[in-house]
Amino acid sequence: SSGINAEYGGPAQCLAANENEAIDVLLVTDTLFRSTDIAERRKYVRLVENVRGYGGTVHIFSSLHGSGEKLGLLSGVAALLRFPMPELEDLTLDDSDSDSDDNNK
Repeated sequence: SSGINAEYGGPAQCLAANENEAIDVLLVTDTLFRSTDIAERRKYVRLVENVRGYGGTVHIFSSLHGSGEKLGLLSGVAALLRFPMPELEDLTLDDSDSDSDDNNK
């Protein structure tokens, strides 16, 4: 990697970046893997597997550690990208829930 091009936090941004195999480093809290919501837990397990599958690095932080606690306050997931994706700036944290809303219509 030629250096950090962009940094994004939030589920919507990380999932969109993953679709483009843009994540160089994924930061995620262990809390997301222990979620009682099975769909949410699977979503993050798939994200980690995908990032590792295309050569990205994954760091899982303990929610009991200071850095994991801080990441948890920011949504529990963040990514450093391999290349800029300016379109991610238009996504909000609320966009990550749009899939479930569409299924209820």
